[in-house]
Amino acid sequence: MTAPVRADVHVRLAAGTTTRDYERRLREMSGVVGAQVVVGDFDLTVRVACDDDAHLRGTMARLRQAGAQDLAAELIVRTLLG
Repeated sequence: MTAPVRADVHVRLAAGTTTRDYERRLREMSGVVGAQVVVGDFDLTVRVACDDDAHLRGTMARLRQAGAQDLAAELIVRTLLG
């Protein structure tokens, strides 16, 4: 059995999408295990844990459909703390 694919996905919301609406949509998505509102180039960082690469691609597609204008993913290879 392979380890799950974990990633932090940085999300820039599309015009007209509120953080509150996006949060509501995130709560309904499989694979999403956490999210934070951030300040900088992106609006949120979403932590995902997926079964495999295909599940990650599907999750990324759902994040975009939920109201993201731009996404950038960073795969997690090892957790040091937490």
